[in-house]
Amino acid sequence: MTGRVVSGTRNVFTVKTEEPAVRECRIKGKVLKSASRYYNPLAPGDRVEFDAASGLILSAEPRRNAFTRFNTKGNAPQIIAANVDAILCLTSPASPPFRPRFIDRLLLQADSANIPAMIACNKRDLFPTVDAKTRLEIEARLADFARLDYEVFLISAKTGEGLDALKSRLKGSVVVLVGQSGSGKTSLINALLPGVRRRTGPVNRKYDRGNHTTVMSELLEDEAEGIAVIDTPGIRSLAPDGIAPDEVQQLMRDFAPFAGKCAFGLSCAHQNEAGCKIREAVSSGAIHGDRFESFVRITKELAAGEVRDKG
Repeated sequence: MTGRVVSGTRNVFTVKTEEPAVRECRIKGKVLKSASRYYNPLAPGDRVEFDAASGLILSAEPRRNAFTRFNTKGNAPQIIAANVDAILCLTSPASPPFRPRFIDRLLLQADSANIPAMIACNKRDLFPTVDAKTRLEIEARLADFARLDYEVFLISAKTGEGLDALKSRLKGSVVVLVGQSGSGKTSLINALLPGVRRRTGPVNRKYDRGNHTTVMSELLEDEAEGIAVIDTPGIRSLAPDGIAPDEVQQLMRDFAPFAGKCAFGLSCAHQNEAGCKIREAVSSGAIHGDRFESFVRITKELAAGEVRDKG
């Protein structure tokens, strides 16, 4: 039989077949050859073939795409979701605070995998509580993402603002929902998929960040709405996977037009070198200053020996 992985941990996976039925399946013995370089052999969205009698997974179909990160604890790439139509990055203006550099990393990984990425700024109802300076900075960064042709949605899972437009965009799609703990992923899923009810949790007041209520990635589907969402645990840091240092400027959309055009070409460090086109682009406003800081941090991290094997 064949089916799609809904969730799983270690070597035990829940698989939904076309019957429809849900089966608990296992991988026995050697890990699937196609998964040998990964921290986890399978992820939600993977399609597999399994033995109907024993429930043993026999093989996995080639992936159309995969959204990954580098799992520093396991020292290996981790597949977050497979065979998706889009990635939705959920953020918030406050509680927890807006983290544009996390978004920069997620967009970089999405573009590296050729997966369309969208940004939804949740908790729109909290904007009035944010000080004027911070609010302007958030609005400027969101506008800059939109300028780079990323779809940006201002929503409130609590009040329902902006949800109709987002729901219309996601209809007929399998989307992986990624964001920091406390950004409201579970509340958004409950709003988008009325047939699926998930437990929500409060934001940790001491640290102004969420408590983990989702412990593993899981594919959730509301057939009446025509939307499938792969819910993921809150991510506090995103280490790039499969990207070399000199590829960062070619993958970041606002940097790509200037990649290799500096006087020192791709070897330019973009610090104080004469003829640095990227620094000139920052000065002219073609590249947002905060995006440049993200670029510097990511490139240094990768150049320091943390380049992720591309397989």
